[in-house]
Amino acid sequence: MQLRHSSTLMQPSEGSTPWKARVTAICFAPDNSRLAVVTTDRIVSIYDSNGERVDKFSTKPNDKGPKNYLVRAMNFCPDPTQPKLAIAQSDNIVFVYKWTGSPKSIWEGKKSICNKFAGSSPVTSLVWPTNHPFEVVYGLAEGKVKIGQLRSNKPQTLYNAESYCVALASNPNGTGIVSAHLDGSIFRYNFPDSNLPGPAYSKICTHTSVPYALSWGRSICAAGNDQCVTFYDREGGRERTFDYTGELPKGTPECKEFTVASFNNTGDSVAVGNFDCYYTFSYNAKADSWDENEVKVVENMYSVTAMSWKDNGSSLAVGTLCGLLDLYDACIRRYTYKKIFELTYVSPSQVLIRKKSEKHSNMIKSKFGQEITKVNIYNEPETRVDRYVVAHTDDSLILSDLDTGKSSEIQWHGNGESEKYFFDTLNACLVSYAGELSIVEYGSDEVLASVRTEHTSSFLLSVRINERPPRQGEDNPDTPRVDEEEGANKKIAYLLDTQTVCVKNMHTQASTTINHDCKIDFLELNARGNLLLFRDKRRHLHLYDVDSQTRTALLNYCSYVQWVPGSDVVVAQNRNNMCVWYNIHAPDQVMVREIKGDIDGIERANGKTEVLVDETINVSSYELVEELIDFGTAIDDRDYVKAMQILEGMEFTPQSEAMWQQLQAMCIDNWNLKMAERCSAALGDVSRARYLHKVGKLASAAREQGVDVRDHWQVKSKMLELKKDLEIAEDVLIAHNKVDEAINMYEELLLFNEALEVAERRNHPDADSKRKKFYQYLLDSKQEESAAKMKETEGEYVQAINLYLQAGMPGKAARVIGDNNITQPSNLLESVAGALEDADMNEKAGDFYERMGQRQRALESFIKGHAFRKAVELARKHFPNQVVSLEESWGDHLVSVNQLDMAINHYMEAHAQSKAIDAALKARQWSKALSLADQLDVETARPYYAELAEHYALAKQYKEAEKCYVQCDEHNKAVEMWTSAGEWENAHRLAKSYLPESEITALYMENASKMEKAQKFKEAEKLYLAVDKPDHAIAMYKRHRKFDTMIALVSKYRKELLGESHKYLAQQLEMEGNLRDAEEHYASAGEWLAAVNMYRTNDNWEEAIRVAKFHGGISASKRVAYAYALHLGGSAGAKLLGKLGLLEPAIDYAMESGAFTHAFELARDSLPKKVPEVHLKFALYLEDEERFTEAEQEFIQASKPREAIDMYVHQQSWSDALRVAEQYDPSAVTDVYAAQGKAAAEREDWARAEEMFIAASKPDQALQMYENSGQWQDAVRVAQRHLPHKLNEVNLKLQSAQAGMGTGGSKADYLSKGRSLEKNRKFGNAIDAYLMAKKDVIRNVDDLEEIWEQAVRVARTNMKDRYMQVVREVSSRLVAVRKFESAAELMREADMLDEAVSIAISGQCWEKARELAGDNRMLSGRVESAFQGHMVKAENTSGLMEMGHTGAALDVLAQRGDWDRLWETAAKERVGQAVTTKYSAMRVQQLVDDGGTKFDEAVETLLAHGAPSSPTYFDMYSQLVTGVLGRDQVQEKKSDQEKIVSDLREVLYNVALKLRSNSTDSKVDKEFENLLMATHYTHMMNVTKKHGLTNLSVRCSITLLRYAGIIPTDKVFFVAGTACKEEGDLNLAFMLLNRYVDLIEAIEEGDMSGIDNSDFSEATNVPFDTPLPTYFYLPEHDSREEIRDWVLSICMDNNIEQKLPRQGESENTVYAGLYASNKPTCIVTGYPIPSRDQLNVNNSIASKKDWNALVSKTETCPWTNEQASPQWG
Repeated sequence: MQLRHSSTLMQPSEGSTPWKARVTAICFAPDNSRLAVVTTDRIVSIYDSNGERVDKFSTKPNDKGPKNYLVRAMNFCPDPTQPKLAIAQSDNIVFVYKWTGSPKSIWEGKKSICNKFAGSSPVTSLVWPTNHPFEVVYGLAEGKVKIGQLRSNKPQTLYNAESYCVALASNPNGTGIVSAHLDGSIFRYNFPDSNLPGPAYSKICTHTSVPYALSWGRSICAAGNDQCVTFYDREGGRERTFDYTGELPKGTPECKEFTVASFNNTGDSVAVGNFDCYYTFSYNAKADSWDENEVKVVENMYSVTAMSWKDNGSSLAVGTLCGLLDLYDACIRRYTYKKIFELTYVSPSQVLIRKKSEKHSNMIKSKFGQEITKVNIYNEPETRVDRYVVAHTDDSLILSDLDTGKSSEIQWHGNGESEKYFFDTLNACLVSYAGELSIVEYGSDEVLASVRTEHTSSFLLSVRINERPPRQGEDNPDTPRVDEEEGANKKIAYLLDTQTVCVKNMHTQASTTINHDCKIDFLELNARGNLLLFRDKRRHLHLYDVDSQTRTALLNYCSYVQWVPGSDVVVAQNRNNMCVWYNIHAPDQVMVREIKGDIDGIERANGKTEVLVDETINVSSYELVEELIDFGTAIDDRDYVKAMQILEGMEFTPQSEAMWQQLQAMCIDNWNLKMAERCSAALGDVSRARYLHKVGKLASAAREQGVDVRDHWQVKSKMLELKKDLEIAEDVLIAHNKVDEAINMYEELLLFNEALEVAERRNHPDADSKRKKFYQYLLDSKQEESAAKMKETEGEYVQAINLYLQAGMPGKAARVIGDNNITQPSNLLESVAGALEDADMNEKAGDFYERMGQRQRALESFIKGHAFRKAVELARKHFPNQVVSLEESWGDHLVSVNQLDMAINHYMEAHAQSKAIDAALKARQWSKALSLADQLDVETARPYYAELAEHYALAKQYKEAEKCYVQCDEHNKAVEMWTSAGEWENAHRLAKSYLPESEITALYMENASKMEKAQKFKEAEKLYLAVDKPDHAIAMYKRHRKFDTMIALVSKYRKELLGESHKYLAQQLEMEGNLRDAEEHYASAGEWLAAVNMYRTNDNWEEAIRVAKFHGGISASKRVAYAYALHLGGSAGAKLLGKLGLLEPAIDYAMESGAFTHAFELARDSLPKKVPEVHLKFALYLEDEERFTEAEQEFIQASKPREAIDMYVHQQSWSDALRVAEQYDPSAVTDVYAAQGKAAAEREDWARAEEMFIAASKPDQALQMYENSGQWQDAVRVAQRHLPHKLNEVNLKLQSAQAGMGTGGSKADYLSKGRSLEKNRKFGNAIDAYLMAKKDVIRNVDDLEEIWEQAVRVARTNMKDRYMQVVREVSSRLVAVRKFESAAELMREADMLDEAVSIAISGQCWEKARELAGDNRMLSGRVESAFQGHMVKAENTSGLMEMGHTGAALDVLAQRGDWDRLWETAAKERVGQAVTTKYSAMRVQQLVDDGGTKFDEAVETLLAHGAPSSPTYFDMYSQLVTGVLGRDQVQEKKSDQEKIVSDLREVLYNVALKLRSNSTDSKVDKEFENLLMATHYTHMMNVTKKHGLTNLSVRCSITLLRYAGIIPTDKVFFVAGTACKEEGDLNLAFMLLNRYVDLIEAIEEGDMSGIDNSDFSEATNVPFDTPLPTYFYLPEHDSREEIRDWVLSICMDNNIEQKLPRQGESENTVYAGLYASNKPTCIVTGYPIPSRDQLNVNNSIASKKDWNALVSKTETCPWTNEQASPQWG
């Protein structure tokens, strides 16, 4: 707990008696909006939450008189809705003050005393328990603890401790209090509603001192004047004591008496006041103990007399003896969340959440006292405003709504990571975890319901919690919809599976299941939760009534559906129609309206309901009839008066008529007769209105009699009669003995038969007369049938028969005859028979004729009446020859009435086989049809076999089908059948039996293609393989990306292509991002290195290491790991290598690779012992790089001075070597001298060498040097001086050497030796002797030349076979001693003129070379060419120019980079344009390669000195254009960008002219043309903008979108979007800048795959395949954020359409530039030009309007830059 001083509300009193201003009591209001403080002056000051004093008032004494009392304690009412303050005074009274409140605040208005509780002794303390807003507890000086009842205004004694009560405290829950007394005793009292065990009050302990400081939180804290703070449990057991009597830490004041204690609201932190400080203690939940915090010391504060915590625990108020009042902020930790919220942990279980932009804060508190470990804040799905809080503790989950302030805490044992939260429901949060969905209502600490579902989409879940109030009035009897009790309308609809919906009442736990035959993709309950809309994947829309459990189909195609908010009106879309059900209980009454787009949503506000329709270009709104919506709501709420008021204000339409009828029916059902009468009148149903009026009068009379109208017999029967419930009405009347009324009711309705039944049943005296009257009535009204029934009942059959005949019912007349066996009179029978025939009752007529014995007429009647059974039976008895024909006719009749099964047998009886088969086929009696077909001849049966084959094939009875196909010669179809069934063996067997090979192949290929199209790849594969076409199968699998199967086939049938196939698939999968599969194929192809590079490219280094290790071994994995470490860099790379155990090998590899910086980083960070070795290797590297000073330092740091010495020795840097040796390794000094001596000897500096050898104490090496060099005199001298013991040995060696050399080592010696050998004719030896003369012996080169010439002479004259060899040897020796002319002359004498010239050239003896070349043109040219090359090498341009070699001189200047002189020389020498163009290209290529600001110079060079038009330079132009146009904003400001673009455009234009002139078809390369046009339209954009033609500038910027790639993509979208924004076209600006924001995010991530192209999908001039820029056009992050903020602000603007128009709608608008067009494009703006506006000028096409607008400003042609004037003609 950290307490930091926040503010001082009251300054301490000054003067001699500051204690007279002592703060006696402090308390905070429960809503934290007020702080009350009182001092000894008895004035209560009220402060607001900002620390401003807003009120003060003086307390009142108990009795009138002087104010000599003190306020001992003070507390606000714990109920935040009751602005009350209780004040305990020492004058034996407790006052409770109440504020009247105002609309602004409950704490404003007048104050008055609402309660007072007088005592018998001074009140010493007071507490107001949390859960008891109407009960105040206070303690008295006499030891009593009382409770004041605010409702009754009476006090009551809780207990008497019989000792002065010094303090009172309540626990955080308000279920109990403790009191401390002067004798040290502490009592505890439990309120009756606490349900705690034990007695109501008891003494729990005795403290060691008077416990003036007392408070109750998690424990009871007590302290007094013994400098000890003790914590007790609720039973008085001591938990821990902190003793401060000993020595305290430095800086802590001496502990004196503890005066006051106060727990925070959670009870886990307590502050205890002392002198000049206060102590704080916190509860440690893990250790289950109290810990001491830092003592808060405040100098000169004096004693703390009062303390109070804010209700949320965020502040502690401290009052002192001198009247000081300080506020301290309390927190454990504080941090910012999402840069929006400030989260302050005021205790482990309590967090304050405050928006930085607001002062108000919300408190999140664990009601279980658990530590809050994590807090997340989620936004509302619709508004995207952060609103919902989810906090985790170890055992619970806290959910809160910041707007309403409601929070819930439920027991929870999730892991805190796998939960998903859904905030679409207004009053609840849905938590999904482990397949279970829990619904938690805000404000409730229990899970409302839990359901098992995997479908948690907002479209597949619907939760309704008390969104509609209960209905007013009674419900309809016929519609069993039952209202929930208030606050219990809580329902959820969810999916059990994809085809089953469950609607669950979360209050009663009852549920309803709805099964559907198709996958459901949308469902939603209405606000009351009694109606469910759901839609399936077929787009069928259904309505389900949960109460009646009935389902209704609303639409057979629905793309959108939604309940209108706050009503039961449904809006749906059926293709281009909007369907509205204002009365959803009448689904057939739907209002249909045609719309042009897609419904986007429904808005209901300000008394209007509008359906928003997205019509692509804009969003239209369709207003619904608000009256109809309100009517449906009123009906559903049973508010019939409101419903009628709504209807009365509407016109009478079919829609309103149905609504009147609905209201009428509901009013009648609910006995609202007056309203039902009004409805009837409105409907024009006068009779019903009059009837209801009469019934209403009866009802009024009944009411006057005090009878309930629903129980009044007459009213009730009339209403039942109205509802046509006559039987029930009769029962009501009979029950009240109203027989006449019942009879009259039936008679009024002309139901005489029912009236007669009532009369007879009730033995009415007029029953007979009524019968006669009724009979006569029937005759008069032509109701002969009813009259006949009466006569039949009375037994008068003849009369009844005649009446039936009169009524045209001969059948009933015949029935009477048959039932009563009447045979006479015969004429009557004839009349009946004739009447039956006339009435087409032939069967009955036949029976009648048969009874009369007229068999032929009977047979004819039976046949005519299709009574074939009776006809056949009659024929068998009396007409046997007609039986067969009757059977066939019977079959025909049965077929005509579709009784095919029965017809088959009759046809067979009639021997009609064909008809029997037809009937069997139609009846699907296939077996019977087959057996019948087998009995026919082949030709006749063929069509039947074909039909049977088709059936058996469909029925998968393949053998029977094959048999039938074969019988009808349809072999191909049989093969296809077996193939489709996957029966390849049977198909092959049949095909081989009946088809040729070619047909088999064609058939199989065709079927395989069909199988492939049907996605039956295995079947297709078998077909391909069956005809030996594996390549087709492989290609099929490749097309359909079945790579595993494809590889299996390749390995089996095309092994030679297996590696290439694997490689191809790997590359394909890599491009698609399927790296794991790509790796497998790379490995299978033996290209594991490619797999490693793939993972490295995708920054997946761990996989790269794994692959390298698996396939390349440890060494390969080390290389990859090292590369990974380099990629990570620094300590991260070192940690990686250490983790992989590759640190030391990585260091070695880094050293081998020359990456010593990285090697040092790795060694120093992770392997210090390796540092010296790195220094050594680095030193060796520096030595190789000839950086010797640095190398020396590294050798020294590696503790290798000897190597440094050796390095300097090797470089013969003797002073450095000697310095290092003397400083770091003195023993190496002699070695340095020795090495220096050897070097001097190699230089033949014999004296110096001798000196060094002697200094190194190595005279033997000096002796050896002189011996080896043949300086025997010096050797003898050294031996005599330093090595006398070797003198004899040296003399012997001297004599031997002189003998071998003749007379010595001089010229004379060699000549003497050679001549001697010549005389002896030893010419070969003589030549060798002459050649023994070496330049290192005879220093005079002229002497050497003379001696060697003797060798040549001897060879030329005496040994010609060695002549050429000797000449070459001597020439080479002469060249070695730089006697080039002599060597060349010697070669010429030997007729080797080419070699002679070469020697002269190598010696730069140019005159000699020219002499030797003579007239030989080839040799002369060679000499001159060499001389020119020499001059070039020497960079002697003046000489070259004098020689006329201007090109060579220019080459020299170009190579030297002296471009100014080159241009000057070229101009001076007037070289051709082609030459300057060549050098211009060379210079520009150099500048382009340098990049940056050099692009400006490159453009100026091309403009000044010419631009090449060869296609080989197109890459250079591409680099130049992309470099200039690709500059970022900062680079553009540093250079004159507009001028450079203008000049570059001029250069490219001139090149294009050259290309067209050189081309046969006057066309320019497309790529170059794009470069030119990108530059041209950039120039046009600058020019038009400069001259104020902003509309043209905007169009040019949009045209540049098509050149994205040449110009960075983010730049073109930014420039175009900014231009549109400045022009005021906010929609297009938003679209472009929104794309720009997507691009900069992609640049930040280095990946374009996440960019959504749908907004520009139809904009054909906007390319999507452009490369992602590597840098931002706007380098400044703030500039990019400014654009992002603007885009986000426009997103929220509903006036901006935020989409592009279609191409057809964009013509002649600024949007036209986004779409490709066949029309010519304008040279000014790049936009398509209508034919009427085209202007052909200067080999270009322009819009006349745009061209004239620009030319009138610039007076130059925008294409040729020539002078021009507007073309108005």
